Amino acid sequence: MQFFTYDPSLGKVETPQGTMTLTKVFLPFFLEMFLMNFMGTVNTFMLSYFSDTAVAAVGAASQFSGMIQTFYTVIGTGASIVISHYLGAGKKEQTSDAVLCSLVLGGFLSLFVSLLISSLALPCMRLMNIEGEILENAVDYFSICMRFSFLGALFSIISSVFKSYGFPRISVGVSLGMNVLNALLNYLVIFQPVSFPLKGVSGIAWCNNFSRAAALACMVLLLLRLPLGLNFAHITWKSFSKIKAILGVGIPGGISSMSYNISQTVTTSIIALVGMSAISTKIYVSNLVFYVYVLGMSLGLSTALLIGWLCGAGKYEQAYRLNLQNLKVTLLLNASLSILLFLLGRPLLSLFTRDPIILKAGTTLLFFDIFVEIFRGFNHIEENSLRGAGDVVFPMVVSICSCWVMSVLFSYILGVRLGLGLTGCWIAFAMDEAFRGINYFFRWKSKKWIKKTLT
Repeated sequence: MQFFTYDPSLGKVETPQGTMTLTKVFLPFFLEMFLMNFMGTVNTFMLSYFSDTAVAAVGAASQFSGMIQTFYTVIGTGASIVISHYLGAGKKEQTSDAVLCSLVLGGFLSLFVSLLISSLALPCMRLMNIEGEILENAVDYFSICMRFSFLGALFSIISSVFKSYGFPRISVGVSLGMNVLNALLNYLVIFQPVSFPLKGVSGIAWCNNFSRAAALACMVLLLLRLPLGLNFAHITWKSFSKIKAILGVGIPGGISSMSYNISQTVTTSIIALVGMSAISTKIYVSNLVFYVYVLGMSLGLSTALLIGWLCGAGKYEQAYRLNLQNLKVTLLLNASLSILLFLLGRPLLSLFTRDPIILKAGTTLLFFDIFVEIFRGFNHIEENSLRGAGDVVFPMVVSICSCWVMSVLFSYILGVRLGLGLTGCWIAFAMDEAFRGINYFFRWKSKKWIKKTLT
């Protein structure tokens, strides 16, 4: 029975804005991530009425664009951790410096990357081993989305600022509005109930950009109007030295995330060797399992935010116990929900497609995904906790080694060479999650992360 004991006091942190609790932080994190993914699910659902080819094209392009968006989190993640540590230590001026540096750095970097990557749309999509109509649609979608990808980068950074200050509900409200607007525009593009100038895959891409632009405008307005205690009047050239701290924390985490996303892109190209229908199957299954993923990730991000505050304030024992407690909760949730998803898998997959081959393969994958999600629970809590404490190099090294050896290499060996197809790839994903999660867990238990606190 000891496994199920729960101490709510571990998830409480006192801030100038009031008491920050795990529940108050978790719910907005979960809702925001749920809504952001729901936008992708709506796109996939509507596009499935258009054609499976369009689904495969947008899925392949989204895999690559997701990698670029992850690159942008170098700034957002670094800023969030640095800001949380400074807030926990009560250093207001340094906090303002970190906020300004993250916005300036993120703005310039994301604009440069947007222009560069959008010009390389065709060679990027060719790396996915897709061809014909799928390749043409993927290039259209990718080039349009990437041209304005800096909108998502700035949105993510400002969202990180609000969360660090204990106001994650702001991001939820704006994300909800963005999703509603995106869903409405997608409906007009695909079903054309009235004459609408945008059509097909390119129309979906423009809807995505327009929705993000509207959301970013709201976030900027709120950042300027809300009483966060930011003071940019004292800013000098010396203030920009915080860029070094932000990059020092963000780059290792960004490299880790980039490596993982690149490996997933490579894995998608390996899946393409199995067959084009395998890509559609992966996309449909991934859309479903993300709703298990989002719970663990939300709890992990919430834990990281609180641990950042606690480490900044020197409350290491509370941070240590909070991590272990939240790990138990996450493992229970991931196991229960992934089993439920498997049991309901076929009718849920039927919402997207009637193809019997995809339905059979997808149901099998949902069984193996139970093991993926259980081990992923370790990653969500332990990796995010280590980053929140400022220990970012160790997770980076473990992640790079694991995702390329376990995920990519064994996806090829099991999926292609041994002929297990998508099932082999999912077994490789489980091996990857298990290797990383166990290593992160023992790193946390060692308490070496205490020496990495920024303040």
